This record gives sequence, structure tokens and C-alpha cells, in this order.
Amino acid sequence: MARAAASPGSPARDALLALLSPSGQPAPELGPAAWEQLDAMAVQHRLQPLLHHLTRECASIPAEMRLRWKGAYRAAAASALIVRAELDHTCGLLEAAGFRPIALKGAWLAWHAYPHPALRPMRDLDLLLDETSVIAAYEVLLCEGYRATDTGELALADVIRLDKHLPALISPRGISIELHQRLWEIAGRTDHAAPAVADAAIRARTIRQGGIAFLAPQDLLGHLIVHAVYDHRLDCGPLVLSDIAFLVEQEEIDWPSFWAGARDGGWDRGARLMLAMVRRAHPRAAGRLAFPADEGSADALAEQSARLLLQDLSTRQSAGVFATLAAGGGGAFLRRIAGRRKAAKDGHATVRDMSSEGGFRRWAGARLWRTLRDMARAEVRGQSRDLARLSRWLDT
Repeated sequence: MARAAASPGSPARDALLALLSPSGQPAPELGPAAWEQLDAMAVQHRLQPLLHHLTRECASIPAEMRLRWKGAYRAAAASALIVRAELDHTCGLLEAAGFRPIALKGAWLAWHAYPHPALRPMRDLDLLLDETSVIAAYEVLLCEGYRATDTGELALADVIRLDKHLPALISPRGISIELHQRLWEIAGRTDHAAPAVADAAIRARTIRQGGIAFLAPQDLLGHLIVHAVYDHRLDCGPLVLSDIAFLVEQEEIDWPSFWAGARDGGWDRGARLMLAMVRRAHPRAAGRLAFPADEGSADALAEQSARLLLQDLSTRQSAGVFATLAAGGGGAFLRRIAGRRKAAKDGHATVRDMSSEGGFRRWAGARLWRTLRDMARAEVRGQSRDLARLSRWLDT
């Protein structure tokens, strides 16, 4: 039987956040059930290897936990070798075919920011191309034996118009690959305003390390913030705090330029929130952060938002449905439950093909039942309120 995730405000959640903050605090006093809840969250959010690294000298942590985390670290180290080989191979294939892939997020962080790549497990590899070439690159990989996971809900032309990446591909090595045509979501796809992206400037500043093209560190920092706060409302987990802490400890950030870009792109509120969270969780990195003197503080919301970093991923869709109603209004809510997607710039809505789910009626019925069942739980209602609160704050 699967272990239940802990509820918001639980001792297990608070203890996990404390363990992830490398400030030398002792292990929390928890009972066996709470330790199991803590470990369940660690598994869900890929935190076990990092916990092993941070707490391996802490004898007060139960021996069973230490063994699990050590095993997860070793497994992640082995997986990192496969992922790195896949990164080199896939980028090599695309560059040989005339494309210019840029590896995103964990591909740089794991090997250039963290002490060991095992500490930053990756669910997939994200590669940025552009709208005019991403489908051709996708087809090249299909011809090389990569397997499509697309269910056919949207035509690729609509995916290009509405989404930030094509459906995932599975490589011959079994690694999930996402080809992105843009860095983050476009206006109309979230419950709050989507930031603008200086796409051409970011692409022009890319760097090469180890034969792979990456975002420049300052642009990577912006991407991590927008991806976590605006695209995912923090459901990407506490690893993003470690990502940013290790990044700013490793690289010099031109803070005046960073904040100017954040204001121009309309994501400065999200940046203040995320960096306030990093400052709270990673005291050692706090001295490497700089905040604009003329901006309001996000410290109060940073404390409240910590629970969203450990929100239950199995209920985020249900919580998101009601957060859309609270933050985006009835129109956005109806589009969401009807499987309709649109971009603000053209207003044209596209309906997802639900044939793989047995048709729209069957899908809608199952989605409604699952949502109502989940929303009967107090912690999911709290999750929904937190998501809506964050969206409203971002638009203030």
C-alpha cells in the first residue's frame, strides 16, 4: 500500500523543510509514522539523495531512513551517468542535423552547480529549440529510434501555438526528452499573467560547457524562478531552492541587470518571492543574494508558500481546478473543465481530443468525480486556496 503524503502544516512537512536547510540543526523528533510521511514526500519530490548528503553524519535520524537515503543516492549516481550520456548523445544528434539545442535547468545544475550530480536527480532532459525548427528536430529523433508518448490530444501545430514544449519522447536508453519551443508559458495559459521573455537576447547569451549549449547563469536563474512560480505555482518541490542556492554560490550574478530584466519581463514579484524563500532556507547563500531597495518585501508570503513546495502532486490537478475558479473566474474554470486551451494573443480556443480517455463525457465525468473526491479533504482545499492566493498576489 502506498504511503500517504503528509497534510499541509504537518510535523513531517515542517521537519523535511528543516532538514533541507543546511544550517546544522539537529534531526527533528518524530514518531515512526511521521518519518514514513517525511520519506514519502522525499520520494515524491526527488529529495532522498540530497537528504543523504546533508544528514549523513546525523546519528539521530533513524537507521532505516539513513539506509534508504544512501541507497537512493547510489541509484541517483548511477542514473546520472546514463542521463549525461543521453544529454551528450541527443544534443550531438541534433547538432549534426543542423539544429542548435540549448539544455535547460538540471542539465547544467547537476554537473556544474551541485557538489555531485546525484544530488540533483532529473525526471527528464529539457532541450530548447525554436518554433520554426522544433517539429523537424522532433522528427529527426523519431527516426533515430526515440519513441513518442503523445496521446494525440492536440495537433502539433496547436502544441506549438499553445504549449511550451512538444510531447515527451523516450530515448532508446529510456530517458524522457522534452523539446521546448519556448522557455515558459504564454499569456492565457495560467490563472495569472504570464511574464514576457526576451527570447532573442537570452539565446544570444548562451554558453557552452563540455560541448553542450546552456543558458547563461543569470538567465538560468530567471528561468528557474519563472518555471517554479509562474508556470507551476511551486509544485516543482524544494529542489528549486537548492538549485538557486548552489547556482548563486557557484556563479556571480549581475543583480542590477537581473532585476532590470525581471521588471521589464513582469516577473519581479515572483523573483522577490522565490529569492525570499531561498534566503530563509539557505542562510549560507543569503549573502550572495541582492534585493532592490525600492521594492516591497515578500517575506510574509514566502513563509506561507513553503507548504506549496511540498504540495501533494497526486492532488494538484484537483486543487488547481478550484484555484482557477477562485483566481481566474468562471470563464477560465469552464475552459479548464471542458478541456479547452487558448492563448491570450489570438483568443482562439482549441479543444483537446479526448478519444484516448473514452471521449469528453467519460473524461469529464471521471475528472469531476476525482476532483470532488479530492476536494472533500481539508488539506486539498487548503492547497487550492494557497494556489489561488499565489496567483492573485502575482497579479497585484
